[in-house]
Amino acid sequence: MTSRKPALLITTLIGLTASRGLPSETAAITGATVIDPASGRVQSSVTVVVEGNRIKSVQPATAALPGGTRRIHGEGKYLIPGLWDAHVHLTKLGVGSLPLFIANGVTSVRDMGSDLSEVAEWRRRILAGALTGPRIKTSGQILESRANVDRMNRERGVEPLERIRIGIANAEEGRAAVANLVSRGADHIKMRTTSGEDTLEAVALECARRKIPFTAHPLAPLADLIRLRLGSVEHLGALHPIGLADEERRALFTSMAKENAFMSTTLANVYGSILVPYDEAKRRLEDVRGKIDPRRKYVCGYLMEDWREQVEEKKDSPYAEFEKELPGLLGDLRGMRESSVQFLAGTDAAVALMYPGFSLHDELENLVNKIGFRPMEALRVATYNPAAFYGEQDRYGAVAPGQTADLVLLDADPLVNIGNTRKIGGVMLQGRWLDGNAIRKLLRDAERRAAGDCWVKGQ
Repeated sequence: MTSRKPALLITTLIGLTASRGLPSETAAITGATVIDPASGRVQSSVTVVVEGNRIKSVQPATAALPGGTRRIHGEGKYLIPGLWDAHVHLTKLGVGSLPLFIANGVTSVRDMGSDLSEVAEWRRRILAGALTGPRIKTSGQILESRANVDRMNRERGVEPLERIRIGIANAEEGRAAVANLVSRGADHIKMRTTSGEDTLEAVALECARRKIPFTAHPLAPLADLIRLRLGSVEHLGALHPIGLADEERRALFTSMAKENAFMSTTLANVYGSILVPYDEAKRRLEDVRGKIDPRRKYVCGYLMEDWREQVEEKKDSPYAEFEKELPGLLGDLRGMRESSVQFLAGTDAAVALMYPGFSLHDELENLVNKIGFRPMEALRVATYNPAAFYGEQDRYGAVAPGQTADLVLLDADPLVNIGNTRKIGGVMLQGRWLDGNAIRKLLRDAERRAAGDCWVKGQ
């Protein structure tokens, strides 16, 4: 295992403004079409006034502005709330990945397994304005069965296991791990494997007692996970198609919706990584200059080492059986949507070929094209729903007075084509404005760092 800490490229860790801390000016994005997935409303010729880091008003473009207001021209453009990637692994991505999220309009992330101390420090620096990056909600270390961690230690790849996973042998150790992570500031708990049903139940009950969301892979039948009040089920690919009669299946999904259990799909991982043939994946990894996929030129260092290892692991592991199950899995997701189950849009960024920030737009397209979400619904999944997962929808995920000013200004209408979320004209992060030039600079710096010394001094 490499002794260096994981880092992606870019280390131009510039602040969003010359000053530190929160902005104090009043700014207005004028004349835009506002798309608010929280309410489902579309308003044309609207001006959004931001005071400090909060939205002060959403008013007609003809309304007067306070004196000294900074004008950001939104005429002919489309304003949406900041996007969330609800399944990332920040320690493996590295501190240099953080500006890539911002360049792609991803103003918040849900970290699903990292070194808690490291990520907490990044979060502190972001909130202080000393580091360019998204709002971070984190689980800290992943809870794993002790046997699985022992196996991974024997195989010993490049991943820094001790910093990312906690081995749990029994219920008592599970409760202790939850208590430890909560005391250190985790926002939710993530379990990937378990030593048994008693351990799974003990962790779920401890999370409920401490009022912290519990997230997990499908470690038990869906009905049992719902009974344990799981906050979110992670990964489409970890589920087998639900072999129930239609009526029973609908009842199960209705129960899932009633109990407020979210489905985190990570379809981008399925189509952009798992199902990419070995030879094609190798070809993309070796394309250092990004001629095949321009996103490749932003990745280097530890992350590329890890991706190479992941790709080699799939050499003798064809996914023919998974491909056979995929239609059934997609049918289950469609059934969940029809039963009003709430979804989260995640990418599993840190998995091979999942590019931080960029791949979230692939996930939105998959929600529309593979499951049948309308573009407005898909936007809600990636803006309002993650805030609702934490019970913080009064603070994030909408374009409305009182909301945190995390906003993305698009050059084309995402309701006509969800792929237009890629056409970013500017990003506002907690009231700080990055125009197109600032975003292009983040990307240029990223490419330059990838072509040179990827490693961040002191990281």
